[in-house]
Amino acid sequence: MSITSEELNYLIWRYCQEVGHEVSALALQDETRVLEFDDKYREHIPLGTLVNLVQRGILYTESELLVDSKGNIDSLDECHLSEDFNLVQALQVDKEKFPEISSEGRFALESNSDDNNHGKDDASTTDRETQRSDMTSIGAGDSLDGFVKTLKEIAKLDNIVSSTWNPLDASVLAFGEKDSVAKLVKIVETVLVYEEKQWEVILIAELRHPFALSASSGKTTNQVTCLAWSHDGNSIVTGVENGELRLWNKAGALQNVLNFHRSPIVSIKWNNDGTHFISMDVENVTILWNVLSGTVMQHFELKETSGSSSNTENSKKSGEDSLGVDVEWVDGDKFVIPGPKGAIFVYQITEKTPIGKLIGHHSSISVLEFNSSNKLLLSASDDGTIRIWHGGNGNSQNCFYGHSQSIVSASWVGDEKVISCSMDGSIRLWSLKENALLALSIIDGIPIFVGRLSQDGEKYAVAFMDGQVNVYDLKKLNSKLPNLKDRSFYSDNSGSIANPQPIPLYASYQSSQDNDCVFDLSWNQTGDKISVAYSFEGGSVVAI
Repeated sequence: MSITSEELNYLIWRYCQEVGHEVSALALQDETRVLEFDDKYREHIPLGTLVNLVQRGILYTESELLVDSKGNIDSLDECHLSEDFNLVQALQVDKEKFPEISSEGRFALESNSDDNNHGKDDASTTDRETQRSDMTSIGAGDSLDGFVKTLKEIAKLDNIVSSTWNPLDASVLAFGEKDSVAKLVKIVETVLVYEEKQWEVILIAELRHPFALSASSGKTTNQVTCLAWSHDGNSIVTGVENGELRLWNKAGALQNVLNFHRSPIVSIKWNNDGTHFISMDVENVTILWNVLSGTVMQHFELKETSGSSSNTENSKKSGEDSLGVDVEWVDGDKFVIPGPKGAIFVYQITEKTPIGKLIGHHSSISVLEFNSSNKLLLSASDDGTIRIWHGGNGNSQNCFYGHSQSIVSASWVGDEKVISCSMDGSIRLWSLKENALLALSIIDGIPIFVGRLSQDGEKYAVAFMDGQVNVYDLKKLNSKLPNLKDRSFYSDNSGSIANPQPIPLYASYQSSQDNDCVFDLSWNQTGDKISVAYSFEGGSVVAI
């Protein structure tokens, strides 16, 4: 079998058309003879042929590992054969097989370098067997760059739409289902014959809400839309589509029923001492609750003031007037909530009117996160910007521009950096000190739905619209970032970072179901497991 460059151009052109990249397809059409091949091969080449050929090439590379340099078949490595084999690993095999091709420079050869090693072609069979057995266990942060760990599913969860791990117990997971039920489970490791690791899901309790239609929307479902553990891990609040909130202890015993919301809950946040929490629904109703008594202390219903009442009502029904989807505590007795026109209001428990107003964003607030160490508030918006606020100042001290679509996640990485991801398919790391972009990763054309930072701040997981979950290695990235005092790192004219660093990929996981979007992600306390809520398959727990 062989393929010419013109035939390959035709397959790439077909692929661009299949995935909707019309501009790229048109450019390729102008510069090659793809239209001639289209008349000839159109009826004989099915959809997805290019991807199919690449997959076959990966399988061919894997099969080469089963044959030694003399053409003899090696003994089968059952552990390796049970693992997934991906593109990056196939390329690494080629790199080891043809060491004369150097990765330093586009056309550079190792024979042109000072440290040429002529003994690589004579690698022993033992070395190759070691490479094969380690292929799927080496992450991007290990000694062999280029390997991407394939995450393994260790537990299957049905009907999951939201999830959150206990903040102190790395084995306890709470997840919400589609039928008014949340579950508390314990995921423990068991050892079977031959010391093979297995995982068992032990049900602790079912947290049931009675099924009732939403009074405002008339929804026929009652999903558990939001869950929130207290900081000490002893209590959890669950919220459902019809607006009901329920408070439970960590054993699953019901402590209180909180009825005031009339629409789906989108955010719940506890204060540090666990005496109060705030909740917000999709109709911009925010409520401050006293945990001990279960009573409403304050009730806020902020709305856009522009437009007639009928227009406002219509926009509410379509969800267009959402002020935001997050709330946050900035002290034991102070909190912030989204307001009209991108504003952020600061409230105190004892005051019914705002004590402050932060103005800068121009659209709905998607993320609010307070850093208790540096006392700074991070906010992100559907306007594509991230702002950093200092207490006592109504103006943001930093504003980061770069995302072209709504920001779905933003988190503090230490006290001097912020990481974010967006529907534009990009992950970005920002520096507060330099007010600039430090690192960047882009998956072109695939929106990111969810992003979550591990508790130790060393890994960042993002979930794409196509069901793929990528885990990025921030610890390795920090070791590779240049010294910000080095002025060559900046562009000459603007003083901004000239070349943002790529964010190294540590591991990936792909749903086996086509078009399986991710609803939610959650890290456990030790950062070695992630729970994933899928639109079709339900949910999974994968091991890092």
